[in-house]
Amino acid sequence: MTAILITAPDTDVLTRDEVKRHLRVDFDDDNDLIDGMTQAAVDQVDPAGGGWLGRALRPQTWELQLAGFWQADCCSDDYPLGAIVLPYPPLISIDSVTYLDSAGATQTLASVSGYRVLGQGSIKRQAIAPPFGQSWPATRNDAGSVKIRFTCGYPVANPDADPAVVDRLPAPVKAWLKLYIGALYQNRESFVSDSRQQVVELPAHIMQMISTSRIYG
Repeated sequence: MTAILITAPDTDVLTRDEVKRHLRVDFDDDNDLIDGMTQAAVDQVDPAGGGWLGRALRPQTWELQLAGFWQADCCSDDYPLGAIVLPYPPLISIDSVTYLDSAGATQTLASVSGYRVLGQGSIKRQAIAPPFGQSWPATRNDAGSVKIRFTCGYPVANPDADPAVVDRLPAPVKAWLKLYIGALYQNRESFVSDSRQQVVELPAHIMQMISTSRIYG
């Protein structure tokens, strides 16, 4: 299973004004520095930047490439046999599902008639599966024979939209990012230093703030 980033996020997880308010900075001289530290912090956790949280922070498009629909490492106890679990929740949309048939021709599965989405709205990973009572079509057994393109992440709040969009990015994630950025900003040469100028780590409870939001596997 290979996940390829197609379109990176183009909206901020934290705005510069939010970060500056947290840092209590009311001047513009450090804007570039703050922007760089903010991006570095986001990249620590967002999969688009190679981060480890396993959860997409802002809308981004990925393509999951599989050798076939029945790939063992896509299975999960949360879903029925044959379901393909998608990385980086929350899922926004399935953009396309294509595959190479046994003759090597590209085929496209239609929504509803070709596949169904499971777990939509769950905080866990979502999945796609064949329609109830049906099976996945036969594919050519080769790397990238199945390609599932999907968009995931938390949209930025937009009260003027119809219907209004609420930012559901977990508050602990935003709080952790602000603390991480604050540590970077206050300690330019090392992450955190104690009174003896020895490098120390952030307290364990700070790291645990986002443990409930992390997706494993």
